[in-house]
Amino acid sequence: MHNIKQNFYSMRKPLIYICIGISLLGCNNESSLKIDVANVVIPELTIDRMEEDVFKMDTAHADAAVEQLGTKYGKFFNSYLVGVLNNGGMPDSSNGNMLKRFVSDRDMRQAYLDCKKAYPDVEFLKKDFTDCFKHFKHYFPKRFIPKVVTMMSGFNYSVVTLDSTIGVGLDMYLGTKNEFYDALGLPLYKKRYMNRDDIMPDAVRGWLLNEFPYAMNKQDFLSQIVYMGKIMYASDALMPETPDTLKSQFTNLQMQYCVQNEFNVWSYFIAQKLLYTTDQAEIMKFTKDGPFTTAFSKQAPPRIGYWVGYQIVKKYMKTNPSVTLNQLMDEQDAQNILAKAKYKPGK
Repeated sequence: MHNIKQNFYSMRKPLIYICIGISLLGCNNESSLKIDVANVVIPELTIDRMEEDVFKMDTAHADAAVEQLGTKYGKFFNSYLVGVLNNGGMPDSSNGNMLKRFVSDRDMRQAYLDCKKAYPDVEFLKKDFTDCFKHFKHYFPKRFIPKVVTMMSGFNYSVVTLDSTIGVGLDMYLGTKNEFYDALGLPLYKKRYMNRDDIMPDAVRGWLLNEFPYAMNKQDFLSQIVYMGKIMYASDALMPETPDTLKSQFTNLQMQYCVQNEFNVWSYFIAQKLLYTTDQAEIMKFTKDGPFTTAFSKQAPPRIGYWVGYQIVKKYMKTNPSVTLNQLMDEQDAQNILAKAKYKPGK
């Protein structure tokens, strides 16, 4: 293979939202989140296959093709050209030429064929997004439900949410053993979650991060992990039947480590006076992606701080049953959430 962009880690940097590795233990056992949404009415969902439209373009009239695609997909398509395919770099003097190079590239054409083979249709996404959006409408009746499109990102991004649209990069979900991922040199801990079943958890997390941007009143460790805890609690509310392993991107053994060591991890945070630190280097030790959390052991999953933040939020909602999901997402004071949660993990 040739000419594959060696920039996988840039895939996970924010555009408006790119699906980053925020992963927490799910809460499928939360019966309060399992609600009947059969009677919730939302507009019928259609999912446009933008990757098909792009690769069927008339390359002999590239500028005209770009104009047609822009008419169909609106502002999202321009953002796709500049921020996704061009990866936020300097704009091309001709978007038509850039798109023509993209669809003419041998590797990209093979990746497109891989996408067509893996996803001949996206009815499963239509079903899953419809159920998700019904839950969202139940909890947030005044908020807007986005459009959904599939796309090819050139191995730049997995999920992008902008201009009221969720874009799913199917080339990022071709399966753990796809040869392109090996050619890119991706580590196993990333490839493990690049499968069909990972699309919805990634998309929902990304959408929620965009829908509820960081607005905590502080930038300390506690505020950051509680914010992610809120995002994951909302994610559980929108996907109550999704397996914990998919929502967490933790192996079963990593989940067991968290449960068995919750007291020890929390005690470590307290003893090291980490809750109120604003030292981003220290915070990153417990929130960054990787094969494990080096501060503990190789058995400790990455982003374990976010997992603790989720436990705090979960306890807060259980201890304060009158608090709605909408109110939770509006709460900006992590210290208030911690205090009212009465979070004290046992040994």
